[in-house]
Amino acid sequence: MPPRSLPDLTPVQVFALQDALLSNADRLLAAAMAVLDLGNVGLARSLAILGMEESGKAIAIHQRRVQIAFAPEGEPFVTDRLNHLWAHHQGKLELVYEFLVDESYWFGTEPAEPEVNRAYLGTIKRWTRRHDNLKKRGFYVELDKVGDALTPDGVADEESLADVISHVHQIGWQLRLGEHIEAKQQAQMELDVPPAAEGDVAGMREALSRIDNREVVENMLNAVRKGKPGQRLNNDTYRLKLPEPGSSPFANMGRAGYEAESRELRRSASQELATG
Repeated sequence: MPPRSLPDLTPVQVFALQDALLSNADRLLAAAMAVLDLGNVGLARSLAILGMEESGKAIAIHQRRVQIAFAPEGEPFVTDRLNHLWAHHQGKLELVYEFLVDESYWFGTEPAEPEVNRAYLGTIKRWTRRHDNLKKRGFYVELDKVGDALTPDGVADEESLADVISHVHQIGWQLRLGEHIEAKQQAQMELDVPPAAEGDVAGMREALSRIDNREVVENMLNAVRKGKPGQRLNNDTYRLKLPEPGSSPFANMGRAGYEAESRELRRSASQELATG
């Protein structure tokens, strides 16, 4: 029987789904870390894989909210890609892997290093090939090829698992940062660029005087002189939006789906108090 398609989703349902996915992913990953601290590596890995699958779905919803601004007006939110992802566990893990490797919304002080990340996150890549068996190993007693029992507590690699969980656990924070970044970029796309004053055009001409290709220079100056209308974006009700001016940065503190953001804000506040 073919996998059941997702129903088309209203904007309110999309927002609620994103919150629920991130909240459940956080719960599963917190449980994985707690179980790992008790020494049950197999069960911790199984819970971590479940948390990663929820994270993968949350990433896909976020990406669709970004993309729908450039889709035809009125296009349904649910796409073939979303339907396929919902039905394929491996695809969810692959999406998590690529998201963590690329670090599109990285919040560190140094630039992201995708190639370093790709090697460091090799554990997740290995999991994508054996996700179903690895997930079951934490819950069930299985038999190997010669009939010996494989128990959940026979799983090793505790240190690598802790690293994976810590990386995946901050996906919620990166996605919330990404919502702000993408919303700001799209808001800027919509703004008209007014025609430049002749004095400004003359200043640009002087600044570009050393460029030999004068045709290119004149085209640039003409474009600045004319200005540019903002880009029209579609499907406004589904799109990512900036908070209202004057909104508190703590407005979502403690809300379901904002657990990772709340942790980061509390950590930052504690650091400020400690250094202040």
